[in-house]
Amino acid sequence: MTVQRGPALVILFAACGAPPRPPPAAPSRPDARVEVATSTCGEAHETMVRIAAVLQAHDAAHGDLIVRVAGDAGTTLRLTVAHASGEVGLDRSFTLGPSDCASAPELLALSVDRFLSAFPEWAGPAPIVAAAPEPARWIDVTVRGAVSSIWVPLGVDGQLGGAIDVGGATHGLGGAVLVRASVPQAAGDGRFQQTAFLVGGAYRYRSGPWRLRGEARAGALLVRGSGFDVNDHDWLPWWEGAVFAGRAVGWGAVGVEVAASGLRDKAVTRDGLVSEDIPLFRVGLAGELGVVSRR
Repeated sequence: MTVQRGPALVILFAACGAPPRPPPAAPSRPDARVEVATSTCGEAHETMVRIAAVLQAHDAAHGDLIVRVAGDAGTTLRLTVAHASGEVGLDRSFTLGPSDCASAPELLALSVDRFLSAFPEWAGPAPIVAAAPEPARWIDVTVRGAVSSIWVPLGVDGQLGGAIDVGGATHGLGGAVLVRASVPQAAGDGRFQQTAFLVGGAYRYRSGPWRLRGEARAGALLVRGSGFDVNDHDWLPWWEGAVFAGRAVGWGAVGVEVAASGLRDKAVTRDGLVSEDIPLFRVGLAGELGVVSRR
């Protein structure tokens, strides 16, 4: 035989070298804050009041700014203005003589005023910039199987194989290997059976739980006769296109697979009296079992 917004301004008074005073009763998430260490050059309370007035003047009392004044009992002061997120807009250090400390509150308030005048966008809350999501990368290794009806002539076959797919959140590429064997089909007084050994390249698409996979396969087809006086076999080159459409489930995916070839081979008895087409179309239920899945 051949064949997938806030409350008003809250001023915090931080004591250097002593436990901080508890904040006044206020909602759990204050907006703008002014923090001045008691040991800084200049009168701490006056410094806070002056800076608070600047924030009010710039409509920044309801922003998310944190203004901090730190330093030692000597002559160095450090002023920072930052967003609650940690982004720093102003970071300046001042070296003052003892006679300059009385004017320190005015100097600090003026610095904040000039900063907000130059950068008015800092008076409001920090803009929320939606970071572009990292494209989700994935790699899947699966064991795949299918049971299909084939024709013409009508028959049934089953396949088992493995696949590996890599790609982004939606699209990916992969490869597969499989072995497929049919239930023997009638041919005159005997039968013929097909076993295919195929490898393929694939494109895979994901949308939510839905899966779509297209493959181009090629390999060899072994066709064997049985029940004849003299049984024979033959190896044929084979290629086909296949499409799987299905839905992801807890362990993998299930769906329908359709495969077809453009070949027009036949199984023919040695005497030429019986000739049957080698089935070129198959449709059936298919499933995937995840073995390795990484994101």
